[in-house]
Amino acid sequence: MELDIYSRQLGVGHSISDLSAFLEEKAFVYLLRCNDNSLYCGWSSDLSKRVKVHNTGKGAKYTKTRLPVKLVYFEVYEDKIIAMKREYEIKQLTKLQKERLINGIEDIV
Repeated sequence: MELDIYSRQLGVGHSISDLSAFLEEKAFVYLLRCNDNSLYCGWSSDLSKRVKVHNTGKGAKYTKTRLPVKLVYFEVYEDKIIAMKREYEIKQLTKLQKERLINGIEDIV
């Protein structure tokens, strides 16, 4: 399945407090900045809840030892399969490429 570029960009430029605009959407891909400045990528159907879970130390083994984490980027998708594919794509990027994605530099697909 081809990823829809428009869907990718829906969450860009919005803060977590803007999530009410995306309630009809079913899946989010996100990047967290950990306290050691590393980045963690994941997906969730409830982004607000997932970030809170990460910050309790129960979200992922990786983030557990790097608390607190801060949501720095997210994308919105219509279903979890597409979100999981995009999560995989982002995980293949270098840290520099992920930083460019966070900063809205468009040469990263």
